Amino acid sequence: MTSVKRKDSSTSTDETDSDEEVPSNTIGSDIPLKWYENHDHIGYDLDAKKILKPISAGKTDDIDEFLEKMENADYWRTVYDDLTGQNITLTNEDISLIQQVKNAKTNPDDQVYEPWLDTFSSEVMIHPIINTPESKASFIPSKWERLKVGKYLHAIKMGWIKPVPPKEDPLLSNNYDLWSDEPKTNLPRSNIPAPKLELPGHHESYNPSVEYLLDDAEVEALKTKMESDYDENERQTKTIFVPKKYSSLRQVPVYDQFVYERFQRCLDLYLCPRQKRLKANITNINDLIPDKPKPQDLHPYPIVQSLIYEGHKNMIRCLTCHSTGQWLASGSDDCTVRIWEIATTRCMNVFQFDKPVVSLQWNPVLSLLTVATGSQILMINPKLGENAKTLFTEEFVKQLSYDASNNDDCQWSKTSDETDKYIRLTITHSIPVRQIEWQARGDYLACVLIPRSDQSQSKSILIHHLSKGRSQYPFKQLKGAVQNVRFHPTKPIFIIATQHSIKIYHLLKQQLIKRLYVNTKWISSIDIHPLGDNILCGGYDSKINWFDLDLSVKPYETYRYHKRAVRCVRYHTKLPLFASTSDDGTCIVSHCSVYSDLLKNPLIVPVKILRGHQIINDLSILDCLFHPTQPWIFTSGADSTIRLFTN
Repeated sequence: MTSVKRKDSSTSTDETDSDEEVPSNTIGSDIPLKWYENHDHIGYDLDAKKILKPISAGKTDDIDEFLEKMENADYWRTVYDDLTGQNITLTNEDISLIQQVKNAKTNPDDQVYEPWLDTFSSEVMIHPIINTPESKASFIPSKWERLKVGKYLHAIKMGWIKPVPPKEDPLLSNNYDLWSDEPKTNLPRSNIPAPKLELPGHHESYNPSVEYLLDDAEVEALKTKMESDYDENERQTKTIFVPKKYSSLRQVPVYDQFVYERFQRCLDLYLCPRQKRLKANITNINDLIPDKPKPQDLHPYPIVQSLIYEGHKNMIRCLTCHSTGQWLASGSDDCTVRIWEIATTRCMNVFQFDKPVVSLQWNPVLSLLTVATGSQILMINPKLGENAKTLFTEEFVKQLSYDASNNDDCQWSKTSDETDKYIRLTITHSIPVRQIEWQARGDYLACVLIPRSDQSQSKSILIHHLSKGRSQYPFKQLKGAVQNVRFHPTKPIFIIATQHSIKIYHLLKQQLIKRLYVNTKWISSIDIHPLGDNILCGGYDSKINWFDLDLSVKPYETYRYHKRAVRCVRYHTKLPLFASTSDDGTCIVSHCSVYSDLLKNPLIVPVKILRGHQIINDLSILDCLFHPTQPWIFTSGADSTIRLFTN
């Protein structure tokens, strides 16, 4: 492809060669050659014959274009002319002119400012061109202009007319502080109104009705309720209002708590953070699904049913596993306790009692199986496992000495090997036992009792000291029927679950640390995480609440996996797993990873639904228990069977 080089203005026309002549357009200066791209000619001559298109004229294909780009040094200054159909190489003068136009500059050789011809000069002529006298409006301010300016000024003051904001320099607006802690945000600040106070009711009237007035007993009960419901820090922010009756408004004295309540209100206004909740603009429903890992990536956890333990004749209410993971004990309504070998499902021993077994648990240190049946707690040495541990348990029990106590609520008695081969200790209560729970060191045993209607709820919790043979009621006043209790794994903290709340007490300080607010109608079971910072709570209304003790007193997560009442919730002691069982015949296993970093939320993912138990009289799975070392789980139900699910 050939190109035509333009003639420089500095060179004379005589120096141009014939090859550098620019061909003329034979079609017409107003007709571009691109109209003839699909034809083999470019116009007609004087004899009306077609003028064939030259081979080298016009645009070429991509290969020739690439070769021309590589070989021709002036390719960057070559342009295509649509009128002539030729490639023209620009000169330095053409390029400089294009750059001036692009940068909005003028040619320095051009005369931009021509000499001004002053038609009306400042010199006073003897005979002026126009001798008309000046009008009065030329030196007197205009009335209408003054009114117009006044309107504009008033509109600016009222804010109806706003001046155009100055444009910011883009180079300056992109500057930011590299070492600042928080990024600069240009979000507008919105005024969030404070929450309004509750309006006064009839009990705050100066002349209330008789039913709103309180007697001395009701005032004392109100004070007692505040002491039991709130800890010391919360009581400092609460006030008790006692309604009083006055005959006239003139006799009403000054409210003594007015300044204190206004001060607390001011603290709430400037200490409590408020934020404006924005409505989420969700276009895809899948965006609502949380980003959770797949269950296949969270192994190990129990998947399949491996073994079935059969032998009981009635529903099995409780399970416990030996610390070695070799033996399993179960208590049933057929008044028996059976000890199984986990690997072979062989029943090693059967203990018969007079009443149904409601709870049992192995001592974490000694070889003692604690069984709660009726109003008695029996400690049995089944003589299984390590021989050294069994002998140590026998020697430990022999050296214990219990004095005859005059306490009618609890009686300790020791049984010798001659009287009974397995039973070593018996604790007899005056009321039935609901649950037992060992402390991690194996020296304290918490017992939940079912008090009579004429007894106080403070009699529902009893703690036994094994090494000293003593029993005590740790609480003088306790509100609500106690459902379940737990010891903290490492700290002297005691957790009590009533029907509607969970209370956490410090045993050494003897005070209420925290009260958890549960959105469950009736609590059925609780369990504490092995690290001690999270609590799992199940209810009869099929809800499961996860509490983070470092975060809030309200549930961190609430799950509604089950269709019927939740009977039991359990954590695994070694692996990040927890399970929940229900009367709908399912046991749901979930993965739960709790991190030491407080800024990282726990990872909770349901991984498996286990089925196998039958539903009998609207009851199904009553208890579940994880293996101490393996990712296995035992479930016991109303169908009188125990099922082992393994991975």
